[in-house]
Amino acid sequence: MVTNDSNFQHELQIEFLKALHDEKIKTQSERAAYTTSKFAFITGLFGLGALKIGEINFGWLLYFIPLVAIGYDLYIRASDLSIKKIGAFLRTHSTSETSDIEKSWEHFSTQYRDKLAQLATTLFTTFIIVAAAAFIYAQQEDLKSAGFWTIFLIWLFISLISNVLLWKSHRDQIRKLDELKS
Repeated sequence: MVTNDSNFQHELQIEFLKALHDEKIKTQSERAAYTTSKFAFITGLFGLGALKIGEINFGWLLYFIPLVAIGYDLYIRASDLSIKKIGAFLRTHSTSETSDIEKSWEHFSTQYRDKLAQLATTLFTTFIIVAAAAFIYAQQEDLKSAGFWTIFLIWLFISLISNVLLWKSHRDQIRKLDELKS
């Protein structure tokens, strides 16, 4: 009976690891899909924001670009963090059926993370925010209006600070996962 129980536990562990690997692959695909969707939506908003049909100006849509970009960044980073949590579990969970080579790979991955990859989303979103600000500025006919400058600068400040704080939070969460020991 003990043998059957230990065989059953072994089978459960193997099934769990398979599900974990499947989840990791699915989440990697989701992260890529979010990134693609982000590019598509941002491109569409820039295109619509540049439209002026007769007296109708769609320039106000440009103010939504940082919101959309940061919204997608939340999903991209949530997926990224989920992938890294799975890796941390596989690396640190000593009783799992994870092979030594997989644990070594996960440990190696934490030691040699691509720092640019962690910054890429933030840098791209910063570029998007600055480009949207440039488009908004270029479309303004009355640049002397105090109301415009107040709203514009508050919008720009909040957009850039939100982006940086999101990056810092994500970076800190990854560091905590990387510091986990088996």
